[in-house]
Amino acid sequence: MGECETFLCHERLSHEPEPMTGRVRHMLQDGVTHEHDIVDRLRSAGITVLHSYVEGQTDVHCSFDPFVSGHPDGVLDIPRSEKFDLDYADENFKPSRFMLLEITAPNHFTYLRLERSHLREILFRKYVQVQMYLNSEEIRSYGNCCVAIVKNKNTSALYEEGISLDANVVSDTLEKLKRVESTVAEGRVLDFRCSDWRRNYCRYRHLCFMEEEAFTPVSRDILRGESLREALVLKEAAEVWKRGKLLELEGKDLIADCREQFAEIIRQYGCVGLTISDVKALMIAEGVNRRTNYDSLRQKHPDVYSEVVSESRRDAYVKVSD
Repeated sequence: MGECETFLCHERLSHEPEPMTGRVRHMLQDGVTHEHDIVDRLRSAGITVLHSYVEGQTDVHCSFDPFVSGHPDGVLDIPRSEKFDLDYADENFKPSRFMLLEITAPNHFTYLRLERSHLREILFRKYVQVQMYLNSEEIRSYGNCCVAIVKNKNTSALYEEGISLDANVVSDTLEKLKRVESTVAEGRVLDFRCSDWRRNYCRYRHLCFMEEEAFTPVSRDILRGESLREALVLKEAAEVWKRGKLLELEGKDLIADCREQFAEIIRQYGCVGLTISDVKALMIAEGVNRRTNYDSLRQKHPDVYSEVVSESRRDAYVKVSD
């Protein structure tokens, strides 16, 4: 329901989308796995989760004119005596015994942005989905608040956010759906066409843009990331890369120290190796390390080089360095 209105028109008119890629299909399947994991963790902690995947998610009716339905991840049943702490909650959020549960599992960078700027700012589509669920007849009987649990699918870290019903978002979404329904009733789609990176990923782009080339900004310059609208995402990626690089260097040092410790004890006992805690250390006999100078071989003996060396091109890739 947070999609572009033209997309919704194509969908309501049952136009044929481009086939879903294997990558996207696997991501959706992966999302189901994380949803089950969170529900299982809550149940293990003694929190009752109603209408979850365990007994079957319930249908809720988000709108009747036009008709829109959905399947929330569950409803939390939390005893009032239970201590209740969230990482963030909007100003109108008031915890109650029964609250809608919504689960999502983004990648590491989106997770960091959610921690800082929260669901409404970063994943508005998901936020709208929550609002429509809260406005449904079935969920209103439980209250008007939701707990969104965000799982970092790369690190398994958790972020919990409290969200209250926002009548303005619901009203805007219903007006949007009515516009779509009115246009679809005439058998046509709205005139809006996106002009940014989203068009490359829309499954109806072939209907909006026909044979036009995919939108790709072209520049042969090295861009200054701080000047781009994606600056925050790029800064986070750079910080994570630097942390990873330090951990990589630290890991190499630790491995070298451990290898020397193993070698010392192996020499002390005059053995060829040892095992400890599922780790095996073997003393490898000294030998000569030879390296072939392919450039010299190619220059001095091109016929031999072409006979014994095969070359293949590799796809372009991004090399990150200090």
